[in-house]
Amino acid sequence: MSYKVAFASSDGKVVNQHFGRAKQFLIVEIDKDNKKSKYVETRINDPSCQDFQHTEDALKKSIDLIADCKAIFVARIGQGALAQVEAKSIKGIEAPYFIEDILNKILNSRVDILNIY
Repeated sequence: MSYKVAFASSDGKVVNQHFGRAKQFLIVEIDKDNKKSKYVETRINDPSCQDFQHTEDALKKSIDLIADCKAIFVARIGQGALAQVEAKSIKGIEAPYFIEDILNKILNSRVDILNIY
């Protein structure tokens, strides 16, 4: 079984972006059966949160950008945005850690990603 996850990261190494302020999402495909992960692409995002406000259209565009992912790893995410992300069956996970460590945890865990964090 394989699936995609997204990371809100400015440097490709650490999850260090707030969901609403992320300028890009790194997309990684996880293959749990073979314990492998593969970088797929970086998707450029127009941040939905500017001057501590967001519009519903901008938030929807950010969520649509990761609609094919099972989870989004972020440094922070507000409750309103989290509710909208999860309404699209995407798990919102605050995990301000190294991406490599997160991937290793996912690949070496016996439980599903939804139960790891």
